[in-house]
Amino acid sequence: MSKADDFVLVTRRGRRRKEDRRSLNGNAATSRVTVEQDREVDHELILRTLDKAVVEVGDASFTRFVFSRLTESLAVLGSDGICEIICYGLGQFSQYRSSRCQLALLLCLRARYEPARVHVYDPAFRPEEVRALRTLGLVVIETNEEGKRVVQRDRTTLVYMPHCSRQLTNNFLYANWGDGLSGCILLANSLSATVDDCLRRDVLNTAGYILRIRPYVTEFRLENSFVYEEVFNDLNIHIFTRQELLKVPQDFWRSKEEPRYLTKDVEFNMATMNSNIKYVRSLVQELRRVSQNKSVKENAMLQYIMEQAHAHKETSQVLCKAREELKNLAEMYLCYLRSQQACKEIHKHYAGKGERSIKETADLVGFKLPHDPK
Repeated sequence: MSKADDFVLVTRRGRRRKEDRRSLNGNAATSRVTVEQDREVDHELILRTLDKAVVEVGDASFTRFVFSRLTESLAVLGSDGICEIICYGLGQFSQYRSSRCQLALLLCLRARYEPARVHVYDPAFRPEEVRALRTLGLVVIETNEEGKRVVQRDRTTLVYMPHCSRQLTNNFLYANWGDGLSGCILLANSLSATVDDCLRRDVLNTAGYILRIRPYVTEFRLENSFVYEEVFNDLNIHIFTRQELLKVPQDFWRSKEEPRYLTKDVEFNMATMNSNIKYVRSLVQELRRVSQNKSVKENAMLQYIMEQAHAHKETSQVLCKAREELKNLAEMYLCYLRSQQACKEIHKHYAGKGERSIKETADLVGFKLPHDPK
């Protein structure tokens, strides 16, 4: 009897284990299906959002102006067209409008110069963004080249670097240092502004190749007429004509030392956000002043500010994006909140209160009546 009981007991345990395994496997399968469905929804949503951005950017006068300037640049270079496009620094286009619009311009460029092959890279890309880029037919570079990709000399390459750091541009120039630059069109932040707007010491330390090539660059200024000014501001087209490159000194190309940067100077390395903490605190303080909900948990705006602060706790920039992007946005919004509060106080103080007496009017403008004590 005891043996039978033991046998039955073991059998029941086995059944429980099988049932548990079936239950666990079933839950796992359900979870996998749910995750795959969520990913599919995210993927489709990213593509639909990008389609809208492409339509918006494609219809913009700014895009037509870029195409016109590129046609002019190709004519000066004596080139038939663009055969390859390399793009660095788009950022997380599923999260940020600026990145999405910059990617939309890239897709418009690809469509115009089809069948040009397009290579893209940003260490910030999420897995679903990489998948979307590949679905769109773009080649995602697998490793972080730090901008040091060497382009082929026998064809024209467009290098698109929207709001990338000067170190990244400097690295690209270093990698292609030589008369082969005549086959490159650089669509990036103004090189002349990079040199003119920074201290010479900083330029020497972080943009030595930009400084050296600057006298021989032909720069086409782009009029920023896009509806969102921050997306393409300071973006210009640069070409390196053979005529200008022939003017360089005899030993100009021989001096080619790999750039090295101090950690605190490298914008595509992580930096601390301690210097921006005061802006976050000021924003929270101003929002609490103007909001009825003083608690962070109950205030959607305060929650958003704190989420952004945590998201950028390691860097105030979105990797390759414009310098101090978060700081500039925070300063602008802080100025808006303070100005709004000041406007309310001025209106409250000087708003009409009906008919005033002569004394009240005199006091309001700082005048004294004859019978007032001196």
